[in-house]
Amino acid sequence: MFDEKIINTMTDKVNELIEKYNEVCEANENLRNELVSVKAQNEAKSNQIMRLEEELKSRNVESEDIYKKIEAVLGR
Repeated sequence: MFDEKIINTMTDKVNELIEKYNEVCEANENLRNELVSVKAQNEAKSNQIMRLEEELKSRNVESEDIYKKIEAVLGR
């Protein structure tokens, strides 16, 4: 009877551990999926930033050209 009680207790503990392990595995998988999603978003944002930086450089060149033309017209 005493051995049976110990076995039942240990069985319950093992079952609890298995349940917690499965919960942690599920949480880990959710975090992994979230990480993949965030990495993809980060890549998209990085690409957008690079595109905007190139656009800004282009507009700065245009502004400098216009400024030089204005100076030329004003005779400076």
